[in-house]
This record gives sequence, C-alpha cells and structure tokens, in this order.
Amino acid sequence: MSAKVTVLIVDDDLTNRLVLRAILKETGFEMLEAENGEQAIEIFDRVRIDIVLLDVMMPVMDGYQAAKLIKTRSTRFIPIIFLTALTDEKALARCIEAGGDDFLTKPYNHIILRAKIDALLRINDLYKKISIQNEELNKHNIRIQQEINVAKKVFGNVLNPDIKDSVTGLRYSMSSMSIFNGDMILADRNKTDGMDVLISDFTGHGLSAAIGSIPVADIFYTMTRKGFSFTETLAEINNKLYKLLPTQMFMAAALISIDRENNVVSVVNCGLPDLHMIRGTEIIKELKSQNIPLGIVKQTPDKFDVEMQSIQYEDRILAATDGIMEAENRQGELYGKERILDSVRFAKKPDHLFDKILNDCLEFSKETEQSDDITLLELCHLKHVKYQIKNDVQQMMKPAEWSMQFSLDIDSLRNFDILPYIMQGVNGLQSIPNGRSTVHTILTEIFANALDHGVLGLDSNMKTTPDGYMNFYMEKNQRLETIEEGNIQIILNHETKETGGGRLTIYVCDSGPGFDFSKSQVSMENNEGFSGRGLAMIKHLCTEVKFLGKGNAIMATYEWG
Repeated sequence: MSAKVTVLIVDDDLTNRLVLRAILKETGFEMLEAENGEQAIEIFDRVRIDIVLLDVMMPVMDGYQAAKLIKTRSTRFIPIIFLTALTDEKALARCIEAGGDDFLTKPYNHIILRAKIDALLRINDLYKKISIQNEELNKHNIRIQQEINVAKKVFGNVLNPDIKDSVTGLRYSMSSMSIFNGDMILADRNKTDGMDVLISDFTGHGLSAAIGSIPVADIFYTMTRKGFSFTETLAEINNKLYKLLPTQMFMAAALISIDRENNVVSVVNCGLPDLHMIRGTEIIKELKSQNIPLGIVKQTPDKFDVEMQSIQYEDRILAATDGIMEAENRQGELYGKERILDSVRFAKKPDHLFDKILNDCLEFSKETEQSDDITLLELCHLKHVKYQIKNDVQQMMKPAEWSMQFSLDIDSLRNFDILPYIMQGVNGLQSIPNGRSTVHTILTEIFANALDHGVLGLDSNMKTTPDGYMNFYMEKNQRLETIEEGNIQIILNHETKETGGGRLTIYVCDSGPGFDFSKSQVSMENNEGFSGRGLAMIKHLCTEVKFLGKGNAIMATYEWG
C-alpha cells in the first residue's frame, strides 16, 4: 500500500491502540489516534483520512454517532471498520446501519484485519478512479450539451422561417425520436403568391440524419425566393445531396406547390408514402411516389414526374413520413395506411382531420417506445392568405439609371430559366421598397405570355377548365421539346423621377405571329377562370401597358417611390 495512506485509530483503550499500531507498523501507513468519537471528528475535519478503525463503546461520543457524522461530512468514500467486543447480532447490524463498511470482533485475527483493510483500501482507490472519471464525464457532458445547444440553435435558425399558421393553411406536427430530427419541413411563398412546401425524411435518425437538412434548407429558400421553378429547386437539392451524402444515405421527399393564380397544385413525390388530396372528408386523389429519393443519382429538372391537379378552396393535401405508419402498439402491430384513411373517413369536419389522425396514432401507440421520427403535414388551400414571414433585409440604394438586355434563342428557352437571374440583377442594381415581388410578378406574366402564346402558339382557351389547364401544361412541355425555332427579346430600363423613386420599363418581344390587341379587353373583375388573368394582373399592377407592332411585343411601366 502507498505510504500516503492515513489511518485513524479510534479507541478509548490505550492498549488496543498500541496493538493496532503494532499490527500496522510495517505497512507504512501514517497513523493518527483518537480516544473517543468527538476527538475523531475533530481530527477528521483537519486531516485527510483514508480509512477509520473505530471502536463502538467509548465515552463522550460512541462509535455509532462518530460513524454517522463521518459519513455525513465526507464528500468521498471513507471506509470504516468497526472493531468491537460485542458479539450480539443486532449490535453488529447496527454498526453497518450507522455507516460502517465492515466489522471485526475482539480479539481479532491480525491476518483478517490486514486483509479487510487492504480490501477496503482497494475499494477506496476504485472510488477515487470512478470519481475522477465521473468528473471528466460531467465536463464532457457539459461540452456536449453546449455543442448540442449551439447545433439546435443553428438548425432552428436554418429550418424555421416558419409560416405555418391558420392564415396560411399550413399545419404540421413533428415528433423526433432523438434530439435531432431526420424529418424536415420547409415552406415558403412562391412566385404565384402560393406556397411551396418540402416534406422530407433522411435515412437514419439523430444528428447524422439531420445534418443534410442545412444545405437542403439553404437551397430551398434561396431558389424559391429567387423565383426558380420547384423542379429546378429539387434538381439542385438532389445533386447537392448526391455530392455530399455517403452512399447509404438519401432523402425521401415530396414537394407540394400551390399555384394561387391558376388554382392548381403540383406534387413531386420522391419516395415518401402516398400523399392524399382531400375535399371535405373524402379522399379525391392519391399522389403516389413516381420518383426515386433524392441523393441517389444525378437528376435534371425535366426528369422529375410532376402530378398536377386543379384545387378548390378548402381542399387539403395530407402528407406524412413513414414514421406515423410504422408506429407500433403493444402487440407489435403497425398503425399503417388504412388506419390513417379510417381517421379521414370518420372525421366529423374537415378541419378536424389533422388532429384526429394525430390523436388516433397517439392512442394506438401509447405505452410503446417511439421507433422513428413521426411527421404529419396538412396544407389547406385558403381563399385568402396572409404570410407573416420576414422579408430579407435589402440594402437601400438611391434611385439610379440603368438598363439590361437579354436575347434568348429556342435552345436557351428550352434549357434555361432566365427570370431568376434577371431578378437577381434587378435587385442588385436597384432596391425597390415593397416592389420586389411586384416586379417579379409583372416580369413572370409578360414572359409566360410571350413564351406560351407567342413562341409556342398555345391557345389560352385550353385553360378554361381544370382539366384543360393540365392539358395546356403537358402540351407546353411537348412543344417546347420539339419546336425548332423561336426567340424572345427582353429589355429592362430604369429611370429616376424628379419627385423621387423610379420608373421601370419592361419591354418583351417574341418571334410569334402576334394578335389583334385592339380587340383585347381583359379585366381582373369577376375573372375566376384559368386564362386571361395574367394580362389583367399586369394592367392592374402597372401604370401603363402597351402592345406594339403586330401584337408580339409588350411594354409595361412600373413606377415606385
């Protein structure tokens, strides 16, 4: 044993103390003595003691009282061996109850005494090691918790420009299996004043599954706000994940895009369970996965299969990750798709659907351990929405005079979405207070008119019905892939006004045959159809709109300030 071990001998009998000193003489222990419990406590408070040899029957303070005080005051393990002439079983049991770790009756065997001391000192060493390890572990846990708090803050900031609200129609519930969630929901306003929503499920659980959400969120919000189409956004997300993720990881996802200008919902399902479109409490459409999950192979925007459906106000899109269907009850049964459908069928009111599914699943799987992240989403198409997201901080610049020009041939029109880049240039050259989205809307509508009707020769009358709108979209893609000639010229010119602010003129000319614009009378009032609203919207937003030439050119002026 180490010479640093300090033994406290407590006995009112001098002979007993001398005997113990003699027994322990060759051990190298440092030995201190006390004649009673009170002296023992006084020494214990002053000196670091490693083990106590304690008599029971002593004046002033007996061994029982002393043992209790030593154990109470100590912040570490101090072995106590009771040395007593008592042989009564109750008295010996009381030694242990008072805090003793062992006992030996007098006259005691010297070899057994040494063995008990050595055994308890080994236990004491073990306690010291455990104490040091616990201290290191506590420090480590504190560092981990600090890192988790930072990570949670980062994830919260990245993933929650939250626009779920009763006035946007978006509701969702996310229950994580661990600290970090492998499921993710991203939502933002799109260029039609509708909403794009991405619901996804990474393989695995916890931080390793959640780590991919940061680049996905960055791409989603950046490209949506710049006006890229949802298929271009998905392609960019897919290719980023393909580059970043290990082979065994991927992201099952579905993107829901509501076009408020035409009352159409587009869904791209990439490996998620079926989405359901619900009218009232009736399922009118199942939107199955027609694409592989993201991050497995490289993809281009045109390779995604898109399902388009006309949507009425108060229609709902219901989506969930596989966690809700794979929730188990105590019998090992899965909640499954049919129970979700039953919850829909037996819901009393449409606005009760979401809560009923969640409550039914919770009741089904109560008293069982959650085995996966559980996410449920409902997107209701409301007639009136009000987004409460914060606008990006835009550096204010004095009105300036500038112009930009673009010339797009048929290959550029087929393969390149120019509008986000034009808007990026506009926003970089001129900050237009409260007008960024307005300019984007005007430019989008004018460009769509030039491409759809001028270059591709599509007839707006195709969009007079919901089914016709879908046919229009498919015909547009087909003509764009096969047409051999066509071009669009775009000129933007910004001037300052003497009264402050500026005047932005947008000129777009296409290679189409044009039309007799003198007969065109389009109004925003009472126009609930699928065609004609784009031109009416431009007239509503602009201070001046003119058709030029043979009707294949349009000039629109937007004033601000």
